Amino acid sequence: MDFQEAREVLNQFDWSAAIDVLLIAAAIFAAFRLLSRTRAITLLRGAVGLILVLVILGLALDLTAVNWILQNGLVALIVGAAVIFQPEIRRGLDLLGRTGIQDLLAHDPTDDTIDAVAEAATRMARERHGALIVFERETGLQDVVETGVPVDARVSSELIEGIFFPNSPLHDMATVVRGARVVAASCELPLADEVRGFGVRRLGTRHRAAVGITEQTDALTVIVSEETGEISVAQSGRLDRVARGSLLAQELHRRMERHPDGGHGEPAGLERVTNE
Repeated sequence: MDFQEAREVLNQFDWSAAIDVLLIAAAIFAAFRLLSRTRAITLLRGAVGLILVLVILGLALDLTAVNWILQNGLVALIVGAAVIFQPEIRRGLDLLGRTGIQDLLAHDPTDDTIDAVAEAATRMARERHGALIVFERETGLQDVVETGVPVDARVSSELIEGIFFPNSPLHDMATVVRGARVVAASCELPLADEVRGFGVRRLGTRHRAAVGITEQTDALTVIVSEETGEISVAQSGRLDRVARGSLLAQELHRRMERHPDGGHGEPAGLERVTNE
């Protein structure tokens, strides 16, 4: 293709259509990012997956009724989704206005963040200072964050220890870590609906809350018992006790690097508290 042919192709290209597609794609991406800060993203993914399956089946099998509903019900679906997800959309827009685009693009906690939390938890365990720290992952926890006190500070071991120092204003309930920042403290968490395993029935509210949030989201939680000084981690509704504080950072890195439900076997230094 010579220069003249390339110029003719560019002249025939419909730039307005390309911009139109890019704007729609950006809007869809922004909507998903806004909802990703809440637990509604799980419901939205399920709904989108169901619609895609219906579209594929309708086209492949020429299902007249299904195709008619999809073609004529698109507007109703969009309006219905806006009504259903209205609280989440409001929270997402508020978050965007307060923190900007960069916060929406935050990833899993950095290595330094994990090490700082592990260091703080190890020291708090020696001092018998209770703590509950929640790492936000793909499933957003903005609804949980809004129940607490905003902090919005870079994670450090000193900050974590200060939050959970006995009788401090923020030491009760949970602290939420998003990316490399502590976004809120003194946050309320849902308690585990049911406890699995005989040992769990002896656990207190802090541990039940740690398990409860991991049953509903992909969050990872770290718990320090003020009664025993033991450190535990909870994920996917399972609670494991860390044998030694020196192993906590290694275990957190391992769990952050794999899929929440992935992995086989138990790593050294962990004791299962809940049973399947």
